[in-house]
Amino acid sequence: MTYQECVEYVLSIPLFAAKLGTDNLNKILDIMNHPERDCLVIHVAGTNGKGSTCLFLASILEKTGYRVGVFASPHLVSLNERIRINDSIISDEDFVDSFEEVMEYISVAEKQGIAHPSFFEFVFLMACIYFKKQRVDYAVFETGMGGRLDATNVVEPVLSIITSIGRDHTQFLGDTIEQIAGEKAGIIKAGVPVLYFDRKDAATAVIRDYAAKIGSKLQLVEKKQYKISKITEKTIDFLFDSGYYRYSSLQIKKTGLYQIENAILAVKAYELLFNMTYRCCDQQSCLVSEQGTLDINSVSGTDTIGKTGYRLTDIYYNIKAGLLSMTWPCRMQEVAPHIYIDGAHNEEAIEAFCKTLEELFPKERKILLFAVSKDKEYESMIQRLSEIFFEEIIIVRYDGDRAADLSAVEVAFRRFSGSKITVYDNIRAGFTYARSHVGEQYLFCVGSLYLAGDLLTLGV
Repeated sequence: MTYQECVEYVLSIPLFAAKLGTDNLNKILDIMNHPERDCLVIHVAGTNGKGSTCLFLASILEKTGYRVGVFASPHLVSLNERIRINDSIISDEDFVDSFEEVMEYISVAEKQGIAHPSFFEFVFLMACIYFKKQRVDYAVFETGMGGRLDATNVVEPVLSIITSIGRDHTQFLGDTIEQIAGEKAGIIKAGVPVLYFDRKDAATAVIRDYAAKIGSKLQLVEKKQYKISKITEKTIDFLFDSGYYRYSSLQIKKTGLYQIENAILAVKAYELLFNMTYRCCDQQSCLVSEQGTLDINSVSGTDTIGKTGYRLTDIYYNIKAGLLSMTWPCRMQEVAPHIYIDGAHNEEAIEAFCKTLEELFPKERKILLFAVSKDKEYESMIQRLSEIFFEEIIIVRYDGDRAADLSAVEVAFRRFSGSKITVYDNIRAGFTYARSHVGEQYLFCVGSLYLAGDLLTLGV
């Protein structure tokens, strides 16, 4: 089969399996001899920030010399984006090879009465095959939705990470934060540590209770552990006290402020993985003083951790270089001068997006290009966006059954916002109009990953 034929086949597969759960997928993996077990696995769930955390961690591990596979979703333009090793997405040739091998196993499975995998399960199996062939050291798997019943929950990780918990996919995961947290907590495994960003809300108690019940050591990271020190034209500089080390000079690219939280999760995850490998912080020789955390920026170039031979300065520079080099399209990405695309598509993500605008672009004149899916809580999203004054709000609709009705979105904006409102029934026309009005203003395109992907396809 050609690459295009493979893509068309995968895209034609139903999104969800006929029966929820991982039993069917595990039967196929049994036939495949479980390729997902051939490397160390990190499993990541959460409402927002999963993909960024995966890539921050992968980038740090890569700078340390590891070969790291990442399975992430959704894709914006090409299916290949879901499967990558280090900085490179899977090639078309390797995509075809992985596809054909999975199809061979599915043929065997179907003869045994095992159902064909869903779309997400199929791509997951391709990733497992590819990572095994490429002999990755680590594989970072991002859940598609939820956690307990997600296809990726077949993995046996050395570390689980839960990034954030907010209201999204409520028709599948539940109406309350507690219910959604329970689904996300489903990735926690007995004896496997779990790292969670504690926002001091109802979700924390659910995660804490589940981890204790199942026998998993819970590690918390919280907002008070970091502080922004400087914002430049290119970077956001910040401090992070991990509990073991104090990093006084870390940087990420100047994107959304919310990316700092994803970055520090990745740093803490890296510390945990390093400690699992070398047991450095279980020894008296660990350089954490009794008085508190060690400022890793102040150690000499010859200081080592225990008997590992690793210099603290090397570890620090791996972290620093990994954070700064990470890129993730459509996360407050400046695609042209004064034109930004952000994939925020639910209430929590819109809140983070608005805080970024309020802190990084407080005085700039702003234009909004907005599209949204009908299954989102878009009235709440629009109400929050309307707290920011935009010179003009341009509402567009992406192609697809999930797109919200234009007139309903317009009514919501007119209810909450006093800005000028313009409506286009397609993204190309709306963006062309918006781009012609930018000038010295700033254009922000937000509301849906479908919008973000379509804009990239247009070559903005």
